[in-house]
Amino acid sequence: MSIVFFEDTSWKNFVPLSYTRSLFDIKIGSLTTYEQFNNKSSKMLTRRYLEGVTKERHPGITVNKLEYNSDDIYINSLFIPRTSLFKKLNAKKRFLITFGNKILMGRVDKSDCEYIYESVVEDKKINSNKISTEITNINDLNEYGTLYCWPWDIIVQLNNILKSQFLKKKNPRRVKVIGNNPVYVDKTSIIDQGTVLDASDGGIHIGPQSSIHQSSIQGPVHIGEYTQVKPYSIISNSYVGNNCRIAGEVDSSIVLDYTNKSHQGYIGHSYVGEWVNLGANTTTSDLKMTYGTISMKVDNKKKDTKSIKLGSFFGDMSKTSIGTNIYCGLKIGISSHVYGNIFEDVPSYVIYGHGIGSENAEMNISSSIKFQKRMMSRRNVEMSIEYENMMKTLFEMTINERKNAKVAKKEFTLR
Repeated sequence: MSIVFFEDTSWKNFVPLSYTRSLFDIKIGSLTTYEQFNNKSSKMLTRRYLEGVTKERHPGITVNKLEYNSDDIYINSLFIPRTSLFKKLNAKKRFLITFGNKILMGRVDKSDCEYIYESVVEDKKINSNKISTEITNINDLNEYGTLYCWPWDIIVQLNNILKSQFLKKKNPRRVKVIGNNPVYVDKTSIIDQGTVLDASDGGIHIGPQSSIHQSSIQGPVHIGEYTQVKPYSIISNSYVGNNCRIAGEVDSSIVLDYTNKSHQGYIGHSYVGEWVNLGANTTTSDLKMTYGTISMKVDNKKKDTKSIKLGSFFGDMSKTSIGTNIYCGLKIGISSHVYGNIFEDVPSYVIYGHGIGSENAEMNISSSIKFQKRMMSRRNVEMSIEYENMMKTLFEMTINERKNAKVAKKEFTLR
């Protein structure tokens, strides 16, 4: 039996994070849905333009290959079923669980497998009415598991998500530990004297080859491998990925691999993609002065997140200049460069100058690729053809974003 992770058209709700990765590769706490299951015989279905980079990220995993096995279980990439439910349903020959108009999981017939495959790869809506397998539509989702429908769900629930993912406990020597929650520090990591690991409110995990200079780590916190935390930093209730450089304060946020926040500044209740560079004193606002709930734009429509604490969402490869301030609930598109005060969503491939009184300009795709190759070379990573092709495809896909925002094709100049 294999688990087949599939995504649906709800990936559009998670833009810009989902432009460069499949939904099963979005971190929910410290784990993606795929990592949560840890199933070595998994299969994956994703949008066609992400097929190449997905194969690179998951060597040995079957990606977008139409091969039917009657024992396979299909799981929506943003649904995490309860363990007891998964075991119970695994004994069934055929089943399909839906919530509203969304398929959550199922074991389906061959014709349904072919229909799901075509829908996902060609980025078409999956219509449960076209499924022949008997459907059970549920009303109370809580009995079955957790479905993440909006990007802010991951941030709002981050504390509980992270707490549920800590299992190991190994009290490190020569480091001050407060609290009784699980603490794990890999033996190859360096923890400076004066660092405080506060596990009073949640566990702490520090992966291999990481360096934590004199700082305060307030759990729940997960720090990946080869990451450097600079002196006098504060990290709380957050996930920080691999090969990152962190300074200042990170609170209630997810920071993905190869991202630099090497200077002072505050990142709060935010989601930061891969290969992002945050300039000195970049700060995200995550609370209105009125203490009202924060809205976000999804598909050009405002949605009330029902949360009073929410920061920013940074697409992969985005960059901020020194002294950048970003208002609550905003999105920074992939490969965009921003300056000054950001008070509106920034489309992908844009040099955003409104924040300093200049005009916005489109980022030339050849320049974007050149800049990204430079950044990757600093981590001894070579850009693959698949990654470069993805960047080019996304540049074409996001033309209307820039057009609707009246971003001109011209050389960017500072006034």
